[in-house]
This record gives sequence, structure tokens and C-alpha cells, in this order.
Amino acid sequence: MKSPQSICIIRLTSLGDILLLSPLIRVLRTTWPDARIDMVIAEHCAEIMRFNPGIDNLHVINTKSGTLDVLKQWLNIKKTMPVYDLAIDVHDSIRSRFMRIGLAKKTCVYDSARTYKRDLVKNKTRIPLQTVVPVPIRYFSAVQEFPEIQLDDKGLEFWLEEERAQLSYPLHASTSPKHILIAPGAGHETKRWPMEYFTELIQSLNKRHPAPIALIGGPDDAALCNEIQKSSNVHVEQYAGKMSLHEIASFMDSAYCIIGNDSGLMHVAAARHIPVFTLFGSTVPEFGFMPYHTPHEIISLDLPCKPCTHIGKEKCPLGHFSCMKDITPEMVLNRVLKLIGD
Repeated sequence: MKSPQSICIIRLTSLGDILLLSPLIRVLRTTWPDARIDMVIAEHCAEIMRFNPGIDNLHVINTKSGTLDVLKQWLNIKKTMPVYDLAIDVHDSIRSRFMRIGLAKKTCVYDSARTYKRDLVKNKTRIPLQTVVPVPIRYFSAVQEFPEIQLDDKGLEFWLEEERAQLSYPLHASTSPKHILIAPGAGHETKRWPMEYFTELIQSLNKRHPAPIALIGGPDDAALCNEIQKSSNVHVEQYAGKMSLHEIASFMDSAYCIIGNDSGLMHVAAARHIPVFTLFGSTVPEFGFMPYHTPHEIISLDLPCKPCTHIGKEKCPLGHFSCMKDITPEMVLNRVLKLIGD
């Protein structure tokens, strides 16, 4: 196939998955600079790609409005779209399969490794971490028939408005004081380190490192962060629910590191190229969602019941929650201080 002049990427959700797509978007743009590159994305995730110079148009859908309404929205949007030369489906869900029908002259789909993920969950297969294919690299499987598309080593990107204006990434314009950022939230309970552990960690960091400490997260994390701030009994700033995603990303530029669970904000931090410390509970880095191309530390205990899920659960199936409770604040403190060079 000759170089496509129009491309449509389908990736509806979620925060982390979309950020992990940014290397492919960058390479598509640099390889085919004159091509029109559009993207189909969920409304609640559109902010992630709003200023990315690799994307010409975002086709936004409210995916939380019910299946029938989603289909109606898509049919209306599709009337405004051309027939693309190439559609790249890097979601490969029931919805994205419907959306790619008749969308382009040619369609490519990435290898979602479903069998591999099921094997990890069902059989608890152990794989050397250095052999795991990170998700950003897995996305490139969708365009493997195009030899000119080659993975680069620039990592993830989360573009800010001022960077888009200057076409320079990242600017890192934020000034001191540098913070240690704590992101205690996650989409599922079994991916969250216990609140009291975060509290104890903050108290220890306050004694061992001079950097100011700040809690960050979305509106759903505000109550948790308020409680951690209240129970810490030391000075800790609380910004969860008070910043937009772009404001959080900009704030990260003034950070020594971010400490948190396996969540989207860990990938935002990686996209801002700051050190990342990630705690894995019911999930494992072998799924490919480890911090990508940024200094990082991972704690993931090797337990016979892990992983019990690919995306997280609302409670531990066995009731003990050892995957998180056995990660002590002292273990995290020592490795965080090593990461930031205490």
C-alpha cells in the first residue's frame, strides 16, 4: 500500500491506554507529515489529546450515554467524515469493531494479546519482566506491514497548550520548589494501597526529605486525599479535584517524583518524563502497563494469587488483600529515597 493521505485512529478510552498510544501517533506524523490524522475518542478522555500536534481532528463520543445512543452518535459523526485511506483500531472492542466498518479503504488492528492476558490471570504464569512487550510497543503491531513506521526512543507525550503553540515538547517551564507528589487513587479498590499506608509514608517523607509533599488526583479522589491530608498531621498540600488534567501535568514538571498506584496518572507522569514510583496490587507489570521510558521503580509482590484480574476488582477475592497490605510504608520509603537520590 502506498503512503496513506488520511488516517483515522480508534481508541476510545482510557487515560493510560491513550497516553501509551502517543509514541505511535508521533511516529505516524513524522513518517507521513502531510497525511490527515484524525482520532475517535471518548468525550471524557478527549482532553488527553486536545493539544497533540500529531492529531488534526478529534471525533468525540459520549461513551457513557448507553450503547444505543453511542451508536446514534457514531452514525451522525460518520456522515461528516471522509472515507479514510487507513483506519487503525488500537482498541479492538465491540464498539470499535462496529466503528471501523466502512470507515477506510484499509483497516489495521493491533495485537491486544488477549490470550496472553488470560493466561496471566488464569494460570498465574511468571514471565521475566525484561521480556514483557510494553503496551506502547504492542500498539505498533497494528502497522507492522509498513516498514517505514519505526518505533523511536522518545517515550510518551502529554502536550500542553503552550507546547502546542511553540511545537516544542516538553517545555518544563515550571520552577521550584520541587514537590514529591502522591497520587493515592485508582479506578478499582484492589489497585489502591491502603490509605493509612500513604499517611505513614507522608509522615516519614516529611522527616527524611525537605521537599514539599502534595496530593493529586481527580474529583473521585478528593475525599480520599482529604482524609489522608487530615490524618497525616504534617503539612501536605491537597490538590485532588482542584486541577484539570492539564494543570496536573504541568504541576508534575515541578516534581522530584510521583508515588502512586497502577493508574492513569502514573502514565501522565511518565509522559512528562519525571521519575515514577508505582505500586502494583491485584494487577502486575507483566500486562505491559509499566512506566514507559522514564526513571522508575516498581513494587509488585510475587504472590501465588496474583494477578487476580487484568483491570482491578472492588475487593480481594480471597479476603486478605496481601498484594497491597504486605507492601509496607518502610519498603516504599527506602526505594523512593533511592529513586530521587536522597
